Amino acid sequence: MKQENGKTVSLIVIDDHPMVREGLEAMLSSERGFSVGALAADGREAVEKCSERPFDIAICDIRMPVFDGFATLEKLREISPSTKVLLMAGMPLVDEEERARREGAAGYLPKNIDGDRLIDAVWKIAGGETDFICEEFTDAPSPLTDREMDVLKLVSQGKQRDEIAAALGIGAESVKTHMKGIMTRLGCPNATGAVAKAYRLGILRV
Repeated sequence: MKQENGKTVSLIVIDDHPMVREGLEAMLSSERGFSVGALAADGREAVEKCSERPFDIAICDIRMPVFDGFATLEKLREISPSTKVLLMAGMPLVDEEERARREGAAGYLPKNIDGDRLIDAVWKIAGGETDFICEEFTDAPSPLTDREMDVLKLVSQGKQRDEIAAALGIGAESVKTHMKGIMTRLGCPNATGAVAKAYRLGILRV
């Protein structure tokens, strides 16, 4: 559905990565009939901006600091019930899609979706053509091996190298090697950063 009766669809883009925010803003602003009225780096900032003025659609990252996508969805439903929330994930997960549907999101899409398909999805949401829009997918594979996942889960629980080695029946040096692999694959300089990024990507879940 395209622009109807000359009405412009107002949008807010919510993502903690500046390049993603700005990229989405540029793409969406190029579509006639769309107006990106605000950008937000996290859910709390988005809630503040939506309390000042309503938006037709919020395009919101799932994994962010402060308020994640689901917390933001809940808050926006309270303060701006007319705003439709489209959730997006860098690493899409089937259980997140199901939760997004249950909790009243307008859709759940992967961040690597083709630009034309995203624009089409936003038009369909704006026009009320669909209750929930999504893509067919299976859970994105983890970039970590099964053994690396075992190690990372124990690290996230605060276990030390010797404790991890004992729990997995491997040597302490093997644990060190696996941690180096984890940090390399996730692009993090230390174990704490690797755990934080794994939660953000949905590789680890609470």
